[in-house]
Amino acid sequence: MPAIGLDISDSAVTALELVRRKGSFAVGRYGRRALPQGSILGGYVHDQAAVVAELCKLRDELALDFVNASLSEEKAYLFKANIPRVKRKEMREVIEFKLEENVPIPASDAIFDYTLISEAGHEAPDHLDVGVTVLPKKVVETYAELLAAADLMPLSFETEAQAIARALVARGDRGTYLIVNFGESKTGLFIVSEEVVHFTSTVAIGGAHITEAIGKSLSISKEEAKSLKTNHEAFKDRKGTELFPSLLNTLSVLKDEVSKLSIYWRTHKDPAGELGKKIQRILLCGRDSSLVGFADYLSLALQTPAHVGNVWCNAFSFEEYIPPLSRDESLDYAAAIGLAMSKGH
Repeated sequence: MPAIGLDISDSAVTALELVRRKGSFAVGRYGRRALPQGSILGGYVHDQAAVVAELCKLRDELALDFVNASLSEEKAYLFKANIPRVKRKEMREVIEFKLEENVPIPASDAIFDYTLISEAGHEAPDHLDVGVTVLPKKVVETYAELLAAADLMPLSFETEAQAIARALVARGDRGTYLIVNFGESKTGLFIVSEEVVHFTSTVAIGGAHITEAIGKSLSISKEEAKSLKTNHEAFKDRKGTELFPSLLNTLSVLKDEVSKLSIYWRTHKDPAGELGKKIQRILLCGRDSSLVGFADYLSLALQTPAHVGNVWCNAFSFEEYIPPLSRDESLDYAAAIGLAMSKGH
């Protein structure tokens, strides 16, 4: 059943519809509403009434009904497991026995989903590899209650990380990537390999910190700093003298966290005793990820190619269709785009 992707993050609720168009997709309804600061923090809903109010406004603006909704990866546990080669209908039962040894919550208090990982060219005859995502039942129920209160019908729930990966990594690309989702108050870091999210981490640095650093450096207001940050030409003109150096203290903290995650991934062994595959590229998303010089800075500092991702890569070709959102705007819609593409697309 067709559904609109609905991303519920700490800073905004974002919806986008993809409609079929000549063998690919086109953008249908879309919209975004900011949430009051602190209404959702770290994946926990602290002000349900405020979130429901914004969801209702978005519902009315876009005539929403059925949605594929996001869940915060901050409360999720991800692990890879080897299970006996059983019939598909028996897989959930087998995986449930693996929960206790991999996550710190009882199976009775957990909701989980899994993705089958098939190694290209050499599937093991006696076992299957699966990527498992586990969330506390209470967290999922809270998000379900939000949607029910806003008269929205969820057809599925999925973590933001999985949805963003579906939007940014080309279908069929089994490479290994590190995704940096640059938000307003935090940044999500995700390792994706073989089209499956294997690891997530969150850093308490986001676009608001960049705005603050620019404002302090130039002694200008928050609004002026935000405008300058998004004006690429103006920023580029001043990057070498006043602006970019003033951001290095903030960006270096983020760079250090990306480096730590890269090292962990390379040195961490999975259940089969294998080390993580080399990260081929760093993919950036979130509006402020297009900050002039940011991708180059990460590339040089981490010795890994980094660039702003194409959130439309699995939806359509720019040679055939131009979306109504600007490039910077679209970077805030990555999760909603991934949610709008069901797993079968």
